[in-house]
Formats: sequence, structure tokens, C-alpha cells
Amino acid sequence: MKRVLVLILCCSLLFTTLSACQKEYNGEYIEWGENTTNSNATELLEDHNIPYEIRDGMIYIPEDTFDKAIYCCS
Repeated sequence: MKRVLVLILCCSLLFTTLSACQKEYNGEYIEWGENTTNSNATELLEDHNIPYEIRDGMIYIPEDTFDKAIYCCS
């Protein structure tokens, strides 16, 4: 019984730590320069957990994710 309790405690601690380590992006949305037609950029952004908005066919990302978006999508 004690082992089960310790295992549950360790698992919950692990999940709590991992969820707390996810970075939240909150910068002002800036134009990224990618047109959404004939582009898989939105899929790449989703795969790398980068938030984005589409306005008038252009992709906008938070300013503090710009470097990460360049690394993952170029």
C-alpha cells in the first residue's frame, strides 16, 4: 500500500512540474511575414506549441516567440 501511495505521489509531482514548465507567450502579436496560402507554417507552429493568429491571410505570432518560430519553421 505504501508503494502505491509513493508511486501516485511521484507521478502527480512529475505532471505538476511538467505543466508548470510550459512557457506562456504574452508578447504583442506581430506580422511574421508568412502568407497562409501554399504554406505549412501553421502546422509547424502548432507542432511546436507556438500560438498564432491569422489576419487578412497573414500569420501573426507573439513577439517573444519570434526566434523560436524562426528556428522551427525555416
